[in-house]
Amino acid sequence: MLRDSLATIAVIVAFGLSGCVQEKQQGTSQNGNSSGGSGGSGSSSRGGFFFCDTRDLDRDSSKNLANLFSDFNKSFVAKASSNSSTLYTIPVNFHVIMKDDSAEGGDVPDESLAEQVDILNRAYSGEIGGVGTPYRFELAGINRVVNENWHSFAPGAPEETEVKKALRVGDAKTLNVFIMDILVPKGGTGKILGYSTFPFVYKMQPALDGIMLHYRAVPGSDLDHYNAGHVLVHESGHWLGLLHTFTGACDGLFTDLVSDTPREKTPTRGNYCPTNLDSCPSNPGLDPIHNHMTYTGDECRTEFTSGQVSFMKFNTMIFRGLK
Repeated sequence: MLRDSLATIAVIVAFGLSGCVQEKQQGTSQNGNSSGGSGGSGSSSRGGFFFCDTRDLDRDSSKNLANLFSDFNKSFVAKASSNSSTLYTIPVNFHVIMKDDSAEGGDVPDESLAEQVDILNRAYSGEIGGVGTPYRFELAGINRVVNENWHSFAPGAPEETEVKKALRVGDAKTLNVFIMDILVPKGGTGKILGYSTFPFVYKMQPALDGIMLHYRAVPGSDLDHYNAGHVLVHESGHWLGLLHTFTGACDGLFTDLVSDTPREKTPTRGNYCPTNLDSCPSNPGLDPIHNHMTYTGDECRTEFTSGQVSFMKFNTMIFRGLK
C-alpha cells in the first residue's frame, strides 16, 4: 500500500501559485515614504519585504500526501521511527551570490552564516521552545560567487535553474542554501525573504532542490523582525516537508496535515507577535503564532509541535532517505 501511494504521488504532485506572499514588512523607501506593510513599526529596510514564496500544494497533491502519511503511520517503519532516538546531521552548504563583494552587494560574513547554523540547531533541538526534533545541522561549506546576473531574480526565473545546476552540491540529504536578492514575481515591487523546495519533488527535480534566502534575512542584518535567523528555520521546515500552519484556512478541504497545529485563517499582518489571536473561532485553539511555520516575526516564532516532528520524519525517511 505504501509503495502504491508513493507511485501515485510521484505522478500527481503539482503546484499552484502560493498565497503565502502576504506578510509584508513595513519599511522606508529611498525617499523616506513608507513602503509596504499594513501596520507595525517602521524599520531600517528599504522597500517592502514579503515573507515566503514556498508554493502550496493543490488539492489532489495534498490528498495523496495525506494518504501516504496515513499509510506510513500504519507501517512498521513508522513505529520503529517513533521509538528511535537517532539524530540526523544535515550538512549545510551556503552559496552567497553577490552583485559585488560589499554588504550592499549581497556579501554575508562567515560569522553570520556560522551563527545561522547555531540558530538552526537551537530551534530544531527545542532549546528555544516547543518540542525537540531529531535534526541537527552542520556547516559543510561556504561558496561565494560574484555574478550580477545571478544575484537578483524572482522565483521560477531561468536564472534560478542556472544557479542551482551550477552550484548545488550533495544529494537529497544535503541542504543547499542560495543567498541572494529575491525579487517579487511578475513585475511586482518589493522583495521576498525566502522559499524552499519540498522533499517529495526531489526525485523528479534533484538539481533544483534547496532553499533561496534573501541576503538580509540573516542573523545580525538591519532587517527588523526578520534578522534573528528564524527565516531559515521556517524555510528549512519546508525543506523537511512541513506546510504552512494556515494551509486550508479555517474550513478548507485540506490542512497542513498535522493534527496538533490549530487552524489559522491567514498569516498575521502588521503585529509581529499578536496576543490571543483567534482567526478561526469556530475551530479549537488560538492561532499558532509561535509556530515556526507561520508568518509572525522572528522574535515570536519559537516552536515545532510533536505532530510536525512526525510529519518531518515521514517526509525525510520516505523522500530524503534519512533512516
